[in-house]
This record gives sequence, structure tokens and C-alpha cells, in this order.
Amino acid sequence: MSTGFIIVLVLTFVLIIGATILVTNKAYSRKPEQIDPLPGKDAASKELDQ
Repeated sequence: MSTGFIIVLVLTFVLIIGATILVTNKAYSRKPEQIDPLPGKDAASKELDQ
């Protein structure tokens, strides 16, 4: 294997790993979707009264 081939191989792996890290960081830095809170006691009692 020539030196140029090894350099290209290393650069390819660096690019792939770097892109993977960037995509993963963007996915994890996203704010999670807001989940509706559970209804309070007054809302639960209104549903039971009906």
C-alpha cells in the first residue's frame, strides 16, 4: 500500500466519523417535544361527575 492510499483512507474515516458526530449532536441538542401534563385533580373530578 502506498502512502497516498493510506492518507486518503485515514481522511475518509475522519470525514465519516466527523459527520456522524455532527449528526448525533444535532439530534441530541434538539429540544424534546412538549408532552401535555396530566390533568389536575379538579379536571379529573369533573370527568367523574359527568
